[in-house]
Amino acid sequence: MSVEVCYGQGGQPMRTTSILVLTLAFSLLAPPEREARADSPGDAAIPTAAPPRDAKTEVPIAAYTYTATGAPAGTYGAYLYGTGLAASRQSATAGGGVTAWGSPVDRLTLVADVPRDVYLLGHFAPSLAAIVRLAGKANEGWSLGAIGKYKVEGFGTAPDGDFESEIEGGLLLSYGERRGLHLDVNAITGFGLTDDGEIDTEGRLRFGYDVAPMVRIGVDGQGRYRLAGSDKLPNGATWDAAGGPQVMVGSGHFFGALTGGPTTMGVTSSSVVGWTLVASLGGAI
Repeated sequence: MSVEVCYGQGGQPMRTTSILVLTLAFSLLAPPEREARADSPGDAAIPTAAPPRDAKTEVPIAAYTYTATGAPAGTYGAYLYGTGLAASRQSATAGGGVTAWGSPVDRLTLVADVPRDVYLLGHFAPSLAAIVRLAGKANEGWSLGAIGKYKVEGFGTAPDGDFESEIEGGLLLSYGERRGLHLDVNAITGFGLTDDGEIDTEGRLRFGYDVAPMVRIGVDGQGRYRLAGSDKLPNGATWDAAGGPQVMVGSGHFFGALTGGPTTMGVTSSSVVGWTLVASLGGAI
C-alpha cells in the first residue's frame, strides 16, 4: 500500500512507504502505556497482596531453640506452656509457665519467660532475652542473629543448694521459606554470676517442614556442657540434653506446639534416660 504526496512545481508525486511512516508516527505521538507511567504524579503502583499471617512463623521460641529473625516489627505475643518429666528411680514432675515476646522496633525482639521449671525440681527460674537480627529476613532464606539473656538459673546447683543466676550470649542462624523448610541453629555460652567462674555452652537445633498450611512437623532439642566451674547437674554429670519430635499447628493469630522425647535434663541418676513433654498454646497480635 502507498500514498501519493504532491508538492512543488508541476505537482510531481513522491511515493513513500506509508505503513512504515504511519507506524513510526503513531509510535512517537501515541501516549505511553499506563504501566510505563507508574512513577508519574497521580499514578500509583498496584500494591502486592501481603502474605497471610501465620503465628507459627512469628513465635521466637516454641520449646528449646530460638529463631535468628525474632518476631516481625510491631508484633507482640504470648503463650502458656506445660512441661512434664518422667524417669525411673525418681518421682514424675510437672511444671509450666508463660512466655511473652514483643518487637518494638525492627530487628529487635524481647522475650520474657516465667517458668516453674520441671528440670529444676519445681523452682521458678525467670529469664529475659533480647534477640537482634543482624542479617536476612524471615522466610526469605538465611538469617543471622545474636542473643543476650539473663536468667535466674545456672548450669547446676550451688554448694548451698541454691540456684545461681547466669548471663548468656550467642549467635543464632536460621533458614526459612514460606510454607516450606525451616531450620534454626543456636550456639550459646553462659557465665555464672558467682565467684567460682562457672561457664557452660549450649547447642540448640530445630528443624521443621510445613506438610500443610496449618501443620508443621520436625524436631527440636538442646544439649549443654560445662566448660568451667565445679557445679554439678542433679545426676552428677557435666552435660545433659533433651529434645525430640515436634508438631506445630496454627494459622492467623494462634498456634499450638507439642514437643517430646528423651532427656537427661532433670534426671537424678547418671544411668537413667527420662522422657519429657512440652505443650504450648498461644498467639500473636
